[in-house]
Amino acid sequence: MSESLQRFGGSRLRKIFASIASNRFKAIFAGLLVTGIIQSSSAVTVMLVSFINAGFFTLAQSLGIMMGANIGTTVTAWLVSYFGFHLDFNIVLIPLLGLALPLLFLPGNGKKPAGEFILGFVILFLGLQFMKNALPEVSENSPWIDFLRNHSSSGLVSVMFYAGVGMLITLIIQSSSATIALTMVLCHNGIIGYDAAAAMVIGENIGTTVTANLAAIVANRPAKRLALGHTLFNVAGSVWVIVFFGFFTSLSAKAAFLITGYYPVENAEAIPIGLSVFHTGFNLINTLLLTGFISPFAWLLQWVIPVRTNEKKNYSLKYIRSGFLSLNEISLLQAQEEVLHFGRHVSYMFNLIPEYLSEKRERKYQKLRKKLFKGEEQADFMENEIRNYLTRLVEHDHTVSGSRKISSMLKIIDDLESMADQCMLMEKTIFKKNEEKTWFTQEMRDGLTLLFNLVDESLQNMIANLAGEYRPGILAKATESELKINEYRDHLLRSNSNNLSQGVYSYTTASYFTAIVSQCEHLADHIINVNQAIATNVK
Repeated sequence: MSESLQRFGGSRLRKIFASIASNRFKAIFAGLLVTGIIQSSSAVTVMLVSFINAGFFTLAQSLGIMMGANIGTTVTAWLVSYFGFHLDFNIVLIPLLGLALPLLFLPGNGKKPAGEFILGFVILFLGLQFMKNALPEVSENSPWIDFLRNHSSSGLVSVMFYAGVGMLITLIIQSSSATIALTMVLCHNGIIGYDAAAAMVIGENIGTTVTANLAAIVANRPAKRLALGHTLFNVAGSVWVIVFFGFFTSLSAKAAFLITGYYPVENAEAIPIGLSVFHTGFNLINTLLLTGFISPFAWLLQWVIPVRTNEKKNYSLKYIRSGFLSLNEISLLQAQEEVLHFGRHVSYMFNLIPEYLSEKRERKYQKLRKKLFKGEEQADFMENEIRNYLTRLVEHDHTVSGSRKISSMLKIIDDLESMADQCMLMEKTIFKKNEEKTWFTQEMRDGLTLLFNLVDESLQNMIANLAGEYRPGILAKATESELKINEYRDHLLRSNSNNLSQGVYSYTTASYFTAIVSQCEHLADHIINVNQAIATNVK
């Protein structure tokens, strides 16, 4: 269900997140909404680790989204409690399955994800039915009953024990929603009591934080702070709920009575509703209590994991730093952001060239040269890593639009790497020119300055297109820039040929000038290739 919902609406996820600005309440609502839609707080927290790893959000914004995600993940419990326990789905599930199968094979972007969603819905509730029916009957003399009795009358020790059991099961299953559904079945069938089930829900909320911490192992320090914040947030909430455990279980039982007319301890049909109330209430109150302390909380995390002076200078990818794919459409968004970052890196390299050409101070000149070589190494690294990531993405199931975007990005990174190579060819030409003490006239320097400006304008337009929605109709300005560059290149080459024939400067000077002009134009050719890849591989 989660995968299909992401394919169906994954392209909208970033727009929802982007709308949060700096408002903590919008951030909480965005986390709640997206988690409620894709039915996975783990997916949202992994995505947040990737986004904060890239600097897309501040730590405070990410903490707000994470708090909202904790509330959003309770939606699954309500779905299960209402549909899984209070309705006879046997007469509905098979027809739904029959509806889903044709959708899997019909053409169209939205039909296959819709079929997969229905199929996932059917499997979810069939699995719930199987769990309910497969659990063995228990008798008064069962060793299970004796064991549970021994651990159900120990007060705080009992609560801690069952919270630990819930946390352990969630660590294994890696889904708090699935674990809560299992907890509901165990309590509904009389295997554990209502208080024990509520204690397990507390532990499950802590166990679900492990996913974000796994994603953050290979991420940067801001992402590690978010993962730690997720854990501390849930642990802090668990502590105060355990302190007032009796009050909250009693309150959730009364809420279940108001909804169903029964108390959970009296009627098993009220148990799922009671646990859903407990789960939602726990996360909602915890969020309300800590909303006003997001900034101090962020400061605490920065104190635990201190900010380093070179923290923002990682020689690495930004958006797909984590060592594994997250979830289809989210992975696609991460890849797009990484390609955009690659484009900006190439633009940074090109903007070093004019300064490198005109610099006469030896120390500054060598410093610029080192920056260019380091930039080339990083460009090669980025191209290789993004290509590997996209190749792995191809192995997963995507919409037609998603597949086109992957194809487009593979072409784009090839051209971006070639642009970095052109920058290094210009560096080589300038270095040789300087080694031979060959100097350009003022006319030549002015001509190159204007050419550099034209290419930079084209580069900035390309970056703006990469930062868009990979939409068509973007070639008009790109084509206009390409024509200007070609026309001015021809003008410079004609002028250079005339000056050479008139003996204004030597053949060596003319050849170096021609090489730089041609390399600039070749770089511009790759820019138009990138724009065409964006335009022709999307609708």
